[in-house]
Amino acid sequence: MKLTNKQKAKMKSMAQLLDAIVKIGDKGVTQTVISSMNEALKARELVKFSVAHSDRKIRKEMMAELAEATDAILVNIIGKTGLLFKINPDNPIISEELLK
Repeated sequence: MKLTNKQKAKMKSMAQLLDAIVKIGDKGVTQTVISSMNEALKARELVKFSVAHSDRKIRKEMMAELAEATDAILVNIIGKTGLLFKINPDNPIISEELLK
């Protein structure tokens, strides 16, 4: 699924009110991180997360890896913080409004 710029902008504005609830440490994208993110995406659809690694290139790789592992869309990256979106058809918290 491809998001429009308008949809991305709406998600970014919604994310300003969110806290990063999943944190990726020095061990990188582990199965525990993937499980935690899947649970968060199922409950919220839009999840802000952070990566503790100091290298910018490695952080971006980790964020992309997490997006791929969870089958989610990487909406935005700002510094050490990323934003993932995944539609939950059983409980559409925000996707119903955004994808009209």
